[in-house]
Amino acid sequence: MKKTIIGLSLITTVLLFGNDTVNTTQFLNNAIEDAYDIHNTFKNKTDDLLNSDEALQTYAKEVVNFESKLETFLNNSTKEFQSTKDALNALDDVEQLSTQITVIAKTTAYLASHQADNTNESYNNTIQTMSKTILRLSNDIGTMADRIGEMADRIGVMADRIVQTQEIQSKNYTATLQLSQYAMNLASNQAEASRNMPTNSLTTSMSNNNMQTQNMNQNNPQGTIRMH
Repeated sequence: MKKTIIGLSLITTVLLFGNDTVNTTQFLNNAIEDAYDIHNTFKNKTDDLLNSDEALQTYAKEVVNFESKLETFLNNSTKEFQSTKDALNALDDVEQLSTQITVIAKTTAYLASHQADNTNESYNNTIQTMSKTILRLSNDIGTMADRIGEMADRIGVMADRIVQTQEIQSKNYTATLQLSQYAMNLASNQAEASRNMPTNSLTTSMSNNNMQTQNMNQNNPQGTIRMH
């Protein structure tokens, strides 16, 4: 059964696991499901997202709410792992979550590069907002990976497993940064092109008219048009 709307806060989680601590493993599992839900929204509504500013804004809100949920989690203290197995599972989860953030970044880049011809400036602004949110998401995952690594290290989880998690996060962060920057630049260029379109169209039209006039004058040196 599909999870509850992504925008719900951590209030339920905090109530379940205490006022001061949040169960890290449970949160990560929920976050991974949220990330899959976001990607499924994209797959099921790709055409709408490409052509509708309203649909894109709704999708963007899901991404923003998801980032807010991670930020809230990071602002709360977390429980120490109860076993090495729990720590290893959490490290696996944070790797998977990091990968999903990169997938969302790819989705944003795709939307930016396949905009409909008549997209307006609001659409481009939404793309840029999403790109900035995804960069914050990647930073959140990096902070989370560091925190989980520290907690795992305290209970004696093998160091090479923690290093592997950090390496994957670093690689995914670089990819996310590049994709988000690409989307922002493309959206900015599209907006600039849209603003200049009327002027460019008028200039092109005038140029074509001049060329047609020159061609007619060359074919008719006397300046008259032959009638049949």
